[in-house]
Parts: sequence; C-alpha cells; structure tokens
Amino acid sequence: MTNVKYVLSILGQILFYYSCSISLTFFNKWCFSKFHFPLMVSFFQMSMIGHVVWFYRGITKPSGKDPISWEMFFKRVCPTAIAASMDIGLSNWSFMYITVSMYTMCKSTCIVFILIAAIIFRIEKPKLLSIVVIGLISLGLFMFTYKATSFNLFGFILVMSASAIGGVRWVLAQILLQRDSLGLSNTLEFVYYVNPVMVATIMPLALGMEGSDMLLAPNFILAERSQQLHIVMIVLVAAVLALLLTFSEYILLSNTSSITFSISGIVKEIAVLGLASTVGGDRLSGINMGGLVVCLTGISLHVYLKYQSTKGKYSCLNVMSYVM
Repeated sequence: MTNVKYVLSILGQILFYYSCSISLTFFNKWCFSKFHFPLMVSFFQMSMIGHVVWFYRGITKPSGKDPISWEMFFKRVCPTAIAASMDIGLSNWSFMYITVSMYTMCKSTCIVFILIAAIIFRIEKPKLLSIVVIGLISLGLFMFTYKATSFNLFGFILVMSASAIGGVRWVLAQILLQRDSLGLSNTLEFVYYVNPVMVATIMPLALGMEGSDMLLAPNFILAERSQQLHIVMIVLVAAVLALLLTFSEYILLSNTSSITFSISGIVKEIAVLGLASTVGGDRLSGINMGGLVVCLTGISLHVYLKYQSTKGKYSCLNVMSYVM
C-alpha cells in the first residue's frame, strides 16, 4: 500500500510539473501576442519569484551568518545568475517571432551546449558517443527548421542564443548545487542568492528596450481603466505560472531520480509539440517531423548514457538539462 501511495504521489508531482510547464509555454506565447513586452514580463516574473522566496526564507531560516562569502557571490553566483536571466529573457523574447513548436525544438538543443560547456569546464570528458548525441540533435534541428513555413531568422537567433546561454547556465548551476562546501546545495537557498542578480541583469535591458514603449502603448497607460486592469491580470497570471513552475520543479527534483525527471522532460516536449500542432495550428512537413524524431532520439540516447554512467545516482547535469 505504501508503494502504491508513493507511485501515486510521484505521478501527481509529474502531472503538476507538466501542467505548470506546458501552461506557461502556451500562456507566454499568447500573452506576448497581446502584450508585446516580453522583457518587462520576464522582469516582473523574476521579481515576484524573488519576493516569494525571500519571504519564505525570512520566516523559516533562523538569523545567523550567511553561508557564502562576497568573493564566492561575485565569482560563482553572479555568472550563474546573469546566464539564467539572459536565458529566460531571450527565451520569452523569441516567442514574439517563432511558433511554440520551433521554440520547443530549439530549446531542446540545450543538451548540446550543456555537453560542450561541461567539457570546457572539465566536468565531462569528451567521448565518441557524446559527439554522436550532438550530431543527432543538430541534424534533427536542421531537419526540423528546413523550409519551415513559420521560420523567422531573428526569432531563431534569439532562442538558439538562449539555448547556448542555458547550457552554460546549468553547468555553472551544477557546480553550485553539487558542492555542499559552497553552502548552496538547497534549491531555495540557491534561488535566494541568484534571483537578485537575475533581476538586476534583466531590469536595464527591459527598461531600456521596452520601458518607454510600454508607457506609451495605446493598450497600457493611455488605455481605459478596464483595459489596463486586463493587461495587469495577464502579466500577473504569467508571473504566478512562472512561480508555480519553479516550485513544481523543486518538488519533483526533491523526490525523484534524475532519470525519472529526464524521461518526464522528453514526454513533456512531445506533449507540447503535439498540442502546438493540434491546438496551436503549427504546421509541420514530413521532413520537419523526421527532424523531431531524430532530435528526440539524440536526447533519449543522452539520457540513457547518463543513466548508464551514474547507475541511478543523482546527476545535476542530467536533471538541469531539462529544466525550463
């Protein structure tokens, strides 16, 4: 009976994660079609997550010496936070130009950049099978974008830049989260220190590129009170979904192995692509569908190889490759 309860509990956590992640993906796409300021929305989302985590830490953590020094904050935390902020900001910005299908496929290539960054930082050793994985995912992406009817070069550059930065982001996060001596192995503690730098990074970009345009937008400051309230509610819902996604990832990662989370990531991507095609109206050719299969094959091979190398042990690199 205990095993049944545990399985049902894990399934519930996976469904919660799916609901938050898929909902945020499609809601962001819809949100930015109504409110054309993705960087400002990203800034608001990060700020809200930060305030919630700060409040929670304030009521649960006793006063005492901070676990990290200023030197570690600038050398370890700041680079991780800057990369995370740019990853999220560019990802949201790309929704202005590309479809959900294109976004999902391009972001799945983050594994390639994680492998490359891990080799550069000497976390992983270069292997022939790793090259095969990179080749399969790259070939799949090329096939998926080949003569795509909705292809937009600027949006493609944005999402691929986000994917590349995301690879560096998760490798740096791995270093912080896996070393207990650094004092940030707890996810909430990690978010507490990383979030302020993320907000400080996205804020000048959001204000500089979108601040004045947002204030002068006909559907915001100059709009009627009801329309202003409507926009505020849309942005607020997006922020709440981002907050729920953060906590759903934390809950799932706390109670499952890396292989479970990785398989869940593959299933989620297939679900997003299926919904984008049936509900969102994204059109895919035979070559595009073949690219999807090739890319998912490369991702599945990567998950299998990581599982074989760790034999079920917790691997932050494997887990983080499917987050966001």
